[in-house]
Amino acid sequence: MEYLKHVEPALLILLGWLLSLFTLVISERIRRPYRRRDLIRAVVDEMLGLQRTMAIVAYLVRARYAALPDAFLDKVLAIVEGCHGPDRDENLIQALREFRGLPEGQRTAVCQARRKPNVGIALRQFAIPLFATQIADLPICGLDFQRSVLKIRYDLDLYNQLVPYTQSLLERTFDDLSPENREALISNQEQGYREAGQRAGIIMEEIGELRKRYGSAK
Repeated sequence: MEYLKHVEPALLILLGWLLSLFTLVISERIRRPYRRRDLIRAVVDEMLGLQRTMAIVAYLVRARYAALPDAFLDKVLAIVEGCHGPDRDENLIQALREFRGLPEGQRTAVCQARRKPNVGIALRQFAIPLFATQIADLPICGLDFQRSVLKIRYDLDLYNQLVPYTQSLLERTFDDLSPENREALISNQEQGYREAGQRAGIIMEEIGELRKRYGSAK
């Protein structure tokens, strides 16, 4: 009997610990759907901001090469018009609307007349800081969502790699080069701009698909 007097408190302590552990597991399973919903909402919201930025980059690059068909401008307009809050730019929206109203042939002529071949494009690198801080929690989301946002991050990394590359080529155009070397340098620079614009367009489209599947953040 003396032995049981010592065993019973130990069993009660063990039982209490097991119950608390069980409670934590149940609470976590209850909270998990809400955490997943909030995480998806926050990531999509940040991605929509990136989409607007990439749409403008793609537009600027395409304008340099007079490649602005109606279908592309319609997509860009829908993105910038859908932006609300402090980042909304009414002047940009109005300018795009007016440009979209021109026939494609006239639009091409305007782009060609505005182009300054000796002036480079001031590309910038961009980040998705909230996504970077939450990536450890990404496994609580579905595999489709994980694949989608990680692909966007991958393409953004590729875009960001092109920024210092094109900038270094632009700086080298001020060096004392032979005509042949200068021509090759400028050709590589322009190709870098095209690739950056294409990558920005890919990111813009990918985020559009992400929004269709997971909605916009409220």
